[in-house]
Amino acid sequence: MAHRILVSSLAALFLFLSGASAVAQLRFRITADPLTLDWNLASTSHETYVLMNVMEGLVEEGPDLKPRPALAERWEISPDGKTYTFFLRDGVKWSDGKQLHAADFEASWLRLLDPRTRAAYGRLLYPIEGAEEFHSGRLKSRAEVGIKATGPLTLQVRLKRRVPHFLHLASFWVTFPIRAELIKRHGTGWAIPGKLVTLGPYLLTEWKKGSIIRMRRNPGYYAAKAAEMAAAPEQVEIRIEANDSRARELFGHGKLDVLLNATTQDLLKARAGQGAPRVEQYPYLATYYLGFKLGSGGPLRDLGIRQAIAAAIDRDALPAVLQGGQVAARSWFPPGIDGHGLNSFTSLSLRDARAHLAKAGFPEGQRFPKLVMTVERFDGAEVLARFLSKNIEERLGIPVEYRFPASGESLRSAKTDLFVAHWGADYPDAENFLSVFAKGSGSNYTAWTSPEFDATLARAQASSDAGERLLAYSEAERLLLEKEVAIVPLFYRKNTVLLGGRVQRFSISPLNYLFFKDVAIREIS
Repeated sequence: MAHRILVSSLAALFLFLSGASAVAQLRFRITADPLTLDWNLASTSHETYVLMNVMEGLVEEGPDLKPRPALAERWEISPDGKTYTFFLRDGVKWSDGKQLHAADFEASWLRLLDPRTRAAYGRLLYPIEGAEEFHSGRLKSRAEVGIKATGPLTLQVRLKRRVPHFLHLASFWVTFPIRAELIKRHGTGWAIPGKLVTLGPYLLTEWKKGSIIRMRRNPGYYAAKAAEMAAAPEQVEIRIEANDSRARELFGHGKLDVLLNATTQDLLKARAGQGAPRVEQYPYLATYYLGFKLGSGGPLRDLGIRQAIAAAIDRDALPAVLQGGQVAARSWFPPGIDGHGLNSFTSLSLRDARAHLAKAGFPEGQRFPKLVMTVERFDGAEVLARFLSKNIEERLGIPVEYRFPASGESLRSAKTDLFVAHWGADYPDAENFLSVFAKGSGSNYTAWTSPEFDATLARAQASSDAGERLLAYSEAERLLLEKEVAIVPLFYRKNTVLLGGRVQRFSISPLNYLFFKDVAIREIS
């Protein structure tokens, strides 16, 4: 023991005398533990901070939101656009030294579709031949699904139809490869530290639930020596801290380098030059909206009343009310998604809105039952809730009580009349936004369904012509927002981040991904 202490002391003295630096470390915070690190099952941002860095897919989204090679060094698309052949990089190894094979992708995609897996994102692969039938249980044979490893490094995927955005799907975390034999050996415990085998730029080294997650650079990563990795942090420390005040203290004391989800107050202080830390904002492909719960009956089933409520909301005032760089939304598709701005939606005049109320038996809102509005939690949620309830009550005479979800309560299960939520893109295509409200979608909290909407969306999906496809998406959007008024888009926002002095380079992608390999941190002396 004494010998070990002496060696450690001499090493520390050498570092001090030589002026050497400790390894560069990125430190930031998330508000809760990941629910799972099983990437076929993961569905929240808490998981993605880990998964998008310890794993990769066939492709990844570049800064321009165009797919670029990742584990697949190239691919070929058949003339009819329905067969994709991916050629994997040779020599890519898992963290236990085993070679990556195309069969690892085949196993992952079939597991994602297997109804026994109960994966939330199984529908993502429905464009593939036999995928929907296999996922629903109507097709029993895995061999009849259009996913085949045709060689050790070759994966072939056959689609039912041409899908222009298919490459984007192959960047999504649920499509990452798996080691089927390890899942068979360890069962549900395969995705915990000590058993988890990965192949991305970082390795998970520790996870103390409710406390901390630690990661380090993967020396076996296929691009470990690439120039863009030279300045990437050697280690990453993710604090799990639910309390915003405590997280802010940690940042203020220099124990966090980055504070994600910074507040409007942070932004206002920075604009006022009050000596606040550096504040940066990054584009985010997301739309915040007001939704109508239509499954339980009541006056909101009346289209005229939904139109009246939509008309009562002064969306143009939202940027000044929220003050966080938000932009008033007139489209369901945010800027950056093809189809944004194709439609120009105009609400009813207040005079017409009040006439609709009178026709429904509620002149000036008289005898209208009090509405309950549930608002998901985010910075500015209470300001927005007050603004919306005041707009509706003062302009229509309809009383609105707002609330926030209780712990463990989802907007799907909430007993409410109205709700405020947001949808952030899983992949940068209009289909991803419209499919939220398609029949069978688990993300549709409104209970609104429309055979016409579903048929229009299906027509868009089936078209190989980009212009026809956008036109059909535009028609579906008009059904959702104007003809049926199932939701009211409110605003688009940016991701606001506080950066400490050690951060030299930082970015969050429009899909809300944080790639550690793209971050540069000054070393700790």
